[in-house]
Amino acid sequence: MSIYLDEKNPGKHKPFEDASPDVVAYVRYLEVIAGKSANTAFSYYCDLRGFSRFMKRRRGLVPADCELKDIDPKGLDAAFWASVTKEDIYEYLYFLGSECGNKKSSTARRLASLHGFYDYLVNQVNKLEADPTAAIHPPKQDKVLPKYLTAEQSMDLLESTQFQSDFPERDYCMVVLFLNCGMRLAELVGMDLEDIDMENRQIRLFGKGHKERMVYLNDACMEALQLYLNKRNTMEGLLPKERAVFITRRRKERIGNRRVEQLVTGAMKAAGLKGFSTHKLRHTAATLMYQTGNVDILTLKQLLGHSSVSTTQIYTHLQEFQVRTAIEENPLGKVSRKKTSRASLDTTGTEAGKALGESNASLNESNVSSPEFQDESDENAPAPELTGAAKEGFGLDLPEGALSEPSDPTSGAR
Repeated sequence: MSIYLDEKNPGKHKPFEDASPDVVAYVRYLEVIAGKSANTAFSYYCDLRGFSRFMKRRRGLVPADCELKDIDPKGLDAAFWASVTKEDIYEYLYFLGSECGNKKSSTARRLASLHGFYDYLVNQVNKLEADPTAAIHPPKQDKVLPKYLTAEQSMDLLESTQFQSDFPERDYCMVVLFLNCGMRLAELVGMDLEDIDMENRQIRLFGKGHKERMVYLNDACMEALQLYLNKRNTMEGLLPKERAVFITRRRKERIGNRRVEQLVTGAMKAAGLKGFSTHKLRHTAATLMYQTGNVDILTLKQLLGHSSVSTTQIYTHLQEFQVRTAIEENPLGKVSRKKTSRASLDTTGTEAGKALGESNASLNESNVSSPEFQDESDENAPAPELTGAAKEGFGLDLPEGALSEPSDPTSGAR
């Protein structure tokens, strides 16, 4: 976690100082005017600091062998931003992929930071006349399905939180809320006691961009919350003014994002689960709810706090069992090839039969049995006509009436 973000209060951060004045002003604009969250503003801030360091080295303002992290990102003015060209932007994107190993999604996010920054300089404060990023499009993203836990793996994780933790009531409750409500890490950490309405079985969450939504609590969430809050409210040394729902056991203060990640990772390791992060619990909640078939895409969008349904649609591609069922229900899915013996094959012409017999005899005499040694010099000659089973083709072992037209015109609709 960065020193700029306050873990005790996820909605705040320390003042941004190590960047050019234009970058600092832009980040303040994002939070105050555009209404972006502290996390979003900080991400843009980091991106623009990185671009500042890259451009200083590219323009020869620092020694060529200077490490990027050691370059001071301050000291750049509006004239410098105006001198940036489209070629500089492309070189920066290439640098991110080839030297930094950024994924396409990370590169697109950094390009979005530059788009926003130059749009601010051109259209909001009128410091520049041209935007070098205007015609640059982000790289095409790979369509990757979200990784999630199965229901059985989720149960193993919940069980592990109860025996490997020094505060099992808290850790169990956090994982239950992750798996049942699909909340983000920052949303869980930022919860206050007044956000919980036990009477109406709901929690108020503040998502990205300070968007507020209500999430309802099922029986598992209610039981886990009641168990944890009873333990929390009787802890010795807990100050009455502490309003955070989830607190640390030692300091009795709001738990931080990084600590929650450590606890969840430890529980996953104890359960034998590898390759999963805390955010995958959100994917798990969304996937398991959608796969039950009782949650439509719009309901899931509201529950997850997505601003666009296109973000939620990724979970519609996870219905592997439905795809499998559709294939199994194909009326041709039960067909099988009739077994026919070679003895049933016959020819219509006596001469053709003699020719085949003579050919077989010659092969037997020369002890050649592999097709590799067969003569293919006359492969374009017409094949002898076949009768019997060979002429009829392959048979289908279908139940009676399987391929017949249904009596009711609507009975075959799917």
